[in-house]
Amino acid sequence: MVLLGVLPSVYGYFFIPNYPSDIATVNFDRSGTTVIGKYLLNHSFMMPGLICVTVSTIVAYLLTLLIF
Repeated sequence: MVLLGVLPSVYGYFFIPNYPSDIATVNFDRSGTTVIGKYLLNHSFMMPGLICVTVSTIVAYLLTLLIF
């Protein structure tokens, strides 16, 4: 049951910006706010990805505690 609750924590596509939608987003952004930084793990998708994975892991864990 705990493994089912923490399943969202293994999502890591946002760490390395090689996903086609990430590259397209950087290319289509005219304002220049969506960038891939100087370092490999320094880009615009890091913080939103970490926040979403953290929140979804907590919510999924709480749901499994309520259901099971």
